[in-house]
Amino acid sequence: MTKYFIAALLGLLSWAVTAQVELGECEQEKSEKADVQIQKALKAINAKDLKMANIYVGNAQKMQADNAHAFYLDGEIAFASGNLLKAEASWAQCLAVCPDYKPELYYFLGIIYLENGKKQKAEEYLSKFLTMPGRERGYDKEVKAALKEIHLKDDLMNNPVPFDPQPVKAISTAADEYLAIISPDEELCFFTRRQKKVDKYSGPSGTARVVEEFTMANLTGGAYTEGVALTAPFNENFNEGGATITANNTELYFTVCQVDKDGYQNCDIYYAKREFGNWGDILPLGEHINTPKSWESQPSVSANGDVLYFTSNRPGGKGGLDLWVCYRQPNGDWQAPENLGEMINTAKNEKSPFIHSDSQTLYFASDGHPSLGGYDIYYAKKDDATKLWIEPTNIGYPINTAADEIGLFVSLNGKKAYFNSNKLKGAGGWDLYAFDLYESARPEKVALVKGVLKDENDNVVTDAKLEVKNLKTKEITEVKVDQFTGEYATVVRLKEEENVIIKVSKEGTAFTSKFVDASDETSSGVIKSDLKVEEIKVGTEYRINDIHFATNSFELSENSRQIIDEFILFLNENPKITIDIQGHTDDVGDDAANLSLSVNRARVVYEYLIENGIAQKRLSHHGYGETRPLANNETEQGKAENRRTVFIITGR
Repeated sequence: MTKYFIAALLGLLSWAVTAQVELGECEQEKSEKADVQIQKALKAINAKDLKMANIYVGNAQKMQADNAHAFYLDGEIAFASGNLLKAEASWAQCLAVCPDYKPELYYFLGIIYLENGKKQKAEEYLSKFLTMPGRERGYDKEVKAALKEIHLKDDLMNNPVPFDPQPVKAISTAADEYLAIISPDEELCFFTRRQKKVDKYSGPSGTARVVEEFTMANLTGGAYTEGVALTAPFNENFNEGGATITANNTELYFTVCQVDKDGYQNCDIYYAKREFGNWGDILPLGEHINTPKSWESQPSVSANGDVLYFTSNRPGGKGGLDLWVCYRQPNGDWQAPENLGEMINTAKNEKSPFIHSDSQTLYFASDGHPSLGGYDIYYAKKDDATKLWIEPTNIGYPINTAADEIGLFVSLNGKKAYFNSNKLKGAGGWDLYAFDLYESARPEKVALVKGVLKDENDNVVTDAKLEVKNLKTKEITEVKVDQFTGEYATVVRLKEEENVIIKVSKEGTAFTSKFVDASDETSSGVIKSDLKVEEIKVGTEYRINDIHFATNSFELSENSRQIIDEFILFLNENPKITIDIQGHTDDVGDDAANLSLSVNRARVVYEYLIENGIAQKRLSHHGYGETRPLANNETEQGKAENRRTVFIITGR
């Protein structure tokens, strides 16, 4: 039963049960005797006396076989009695006698025809309803949605999307691999492997039995390893699976199912944190999220770890299984769950959510939205202005079929989608498959920037403040730095004309940043960038990262200006500092030309600083060409190191 039929059914029930039934209009020859019986039937129906109403309608039909009112009331009685087939036949006869009897009959008949598989008649009646001026316009939205559903299957089947799934090598074995997920940086893959294995407690003579193990594979040399079962605290006391992990690979959320004392198998969401390279205890997420008499499962955490989506049949939903969301508070606690609402959830079931690292694109499975049959995969995107979900889109045929499709997830760059299946010809049983995802179903373009904060002596820094700033909107988001390792990882959206800069700040340290160019195609994906947190010292050289000039040019690009604007903020926050701007080149080309180029590049930075309010007495500039290399000019990496713009602290 489709969600549109359910909505129409509820509307008709309200009409038949709570509202007073009224006759329609029909210009036909009247029978006074039949009309007396019709009025008695109408009165009985409105008094909820269906037995007497049926008798009166029968009398009217004996007196006038083609009485439109009798057909209409007969349909009302049949519907109120739960006999939809008779209601369909009676209302169709009513409209055959009087085509304009009641516009709403076209609506309800169309929905009933649709549910009974009579697509052509459903389309005919629903389309007719939309043309009738006296119709109840409150039904228009549902009618248009139902018409869309009528055309959906044909449209999808006639317009197949690219789909060439291939098993992910090494992970897919003769055993069963399922409930897979890949970390945002794609370096880790978590999944459940089911196989026959000797119990580790049974000794060498133990009998092999089927076991399920929570397993992790690593990306090595561009390919995944086969994976090994996770060690303690995993695979010890619980049956874990269906994992999701944050971009910094330190917070793992997953489902644990246990049978309680009453024999009820309850699933809840648990988590574990990685510290010093080891996983801590497995802990439940909290009683305000996990409830004793409902399932909470299939978690999907946002890359930055601030939003958690999951599946639940908890009270307060729209149907059976719904998708829910929790937001993280500044103190690290999770707020109470919120239902994702009617745009996503239907009166039936939604499950297996996957929130992409862009935090704007949600993939999920549903048997309540218009589908090819069973569960289909859908994707929905957030509207930037309203922050609300836009109507979900069926991902298409042959990704979706008449069978059930669930559990799809998508790579960081959005170009590759993954799913588990036991229907395709893989290594054996359940396997993990990947395919190229067509462009319109891809998420927003993002970059995952990750690295380590280090001081001038290469020691990790854990107490610096790290921020991401959108250089167009000026929105600032703080990034968590691991308190033990100094590692950080953050996902930034690469929205058109919205470059971002990642800045480190700590009292008494120099300016350091990482610029991400939204228009640069190479920015999409993982960007590894260790950042220096160096103490301000007179005479020390500090590099201004990502200031680039075109070949043989000293004109400042817009991107370079945006970086220097942030450097200006640093200088304003440290008003006693004086600096010397210096330009350097690699050894490609003529020595004199390189010297002149470096002088001019330092000069334009110097002039830009003065134009934007930095006092001239605080500044000087010099160019040194290729005379002061930091690295070997024999390699491309070394040349890149040597092409630099730096500032020297000359006083403070």
